[in-house]
Amino acid sequence: MMATLGSFYFTNTFNLVFAQSELNNTIPTNTIANETWLSKRDNLNITIKLDPKVPLIDKWTLIQFEVRKLDSGNLVNSSLTSNITITDHDGRLFKFPEQIISNGKFSVEYIFPDDGQHRIILQFYKNSTAFTVASFVLNIPHPQPSNDFLSWLFQPRLY
Repeated sequence: MMATLGSFYFTNTFNLVFAQSELNNTIPTNTIANETWLSKRDNLNITIKLDPKVPLIDKWTLIQFEVRKLDSGNLVNSSLTSNITITDHDGRLFKFPEQIISNGKFSVEYIFPDDGQHRIILQFYKNSTAFTVASFVLNIPHPQPSNDFLSWLFQPRLY
C-alpha cells in the first residue's frame, strides 16, 4: 500500500512504515527587493542593511540606512532628518518620527510581526522642510523548520 500525504510518502509492507521528508531548509537571500534607492534630482544614494540579514518573526531586527551623495560617494553630513514608516501586507503602519541622520547614517530597531511583504518608506527633511521620499520593499520569509531531525519529528504538523 502506498499513500501520498502532502510532502510525505508512507509505505506499508508487512506492517512496516517508512517516511521521507522533502523539507526545503534553504535560507532566502533576497529579503530586500531593492537595497539601493537613488535620487538624481536630490543627488542622493540611500542604502539599507538588515541585522540579521534574514529577519526572524517576533525578534528584533536592526534596520540601518546610509545616505551618500550620488555624484561623489561621500556620506551626507548636512542636517537631515527622516521619518520612517513601515507597512505590511495587511495595511498596518508603524512610524518612527524624526530620526536624526548623523554622518550619513541612521538606524532603527523593529520587530516584524509576520511574514510576507513589508515596505519601508523614508521621508527626508532639511531644516523641517520635506524634500524627498525613498522606499524599500522587504520580503520576510516564513519561519523555516529546524535542521535537527528529532525536533522536526516531534513538532505539531497541519494535515
